[in-house]
Amino acid sequence: MKTILILALDGSMDSCLAITIDTIRAAQALVSGKSGGVRLVVAGYRKTIKAGNGMRLDADLSFADLATGALRPDWIVIPGLGLTSDEAISARFAQKDALAAMELLKQAPRSTRIGAACSSVFLLAQAGLLTGRHVTMTWWLARTFRTRFPDVRLDETKMLVRDGPYLTAGSAFAQLDLTLALIADTMGASVAHLCSRYLLIDQRPSQARYMIPSHVQHADPTVIAAERWIDARLSGPISITELASALAVSPKTLSRRIDAALGVSPLKFIQRRRLLQASHLLETTSKSIEAIAAEVGYQDATALRKLVKREFGTTPAALRG
Repeated sequence: MKTILILALDGSMDSCLAITIDTIRAAQALVSGKSGGVRLVVAGYRKTIKAGNGMRLDADLSFADLATGALRPDWIVIPGLGLTSDEAISARFAQKDALAAMELLKQAPRSTRIGAACSSVFLLAQAGLLTGRHVTMTWWLARTFRTRFPDVRLDETKMLVRDGPYLTAGSAFAQLDLTLALIADTMGASVAHLCSRYLLIDQRPSQARYMIPSHVQHADPTVIAAERWIDARLSGPISITELASALAVSPKTLSRRIDAALGVSPLKFIQRRRLLQASHLLETTSKSIEAIAAEVGYQDATALRKLVKREFGTTPAALRG
């Protein structure tokens, strides 16, 4: 029998913890009322787990029990922690239960896979497990993550990223996507698909369509100025050389600063600004796809449709609902 271990720290988001348990239980119930060959174990630092907004849950095991090594789970999953700032992250990960959780993660058997969503991805990185790995996490803390862990390869537009034994997910409700991936791995893809249909869980392959440009955290004045310059000229061609000249920096310096702030090249940065504006117009206006394509600098609607599908994992029509 396979084992999924939920490593639940105090202060975990109530919804993330509940989503993980409820979705796995639902999948088990769909397999002819049996467990689906999967055992679910919840572990807490203490006997009772206290979630961030008041939910309490009795743990099956304590972190001390896990430290014996008797349990060898197939998966360890850490629900999102709801941390919202660099200061909160530093303070939280200095606490005893977080330090104990990091030790458990570092000592996990080589065969164990580990999943984390939202700000709990910081926990894996803080434990030194993600160096050189590809990951995703909540998009609006991406700048903070890059500053703290420059050796981790972050793409915050993705909803899920797998790299070796690690599976990382985006913002809080990407916990659903992560849990379905665990179900597919332990019970089969057909069970995960059936579970998603019963629970009305839509496919959401990308975080990009949900990003709010003004809430993407970075403080580089050159990048902020670049955003404003680009946004004022979206309908026409934009050259990297012209952009760099307007900002009084070299193209090489511009590229370095955009990469440091957002983890993308200048060309990808410009494309992202075009697509974010296109998404905004699709969701808030009745303009035709053709008109929107022209407004954000694409020659025809076909090019925009292809880019929306590739980057957002959906169609322009679906963005309109």
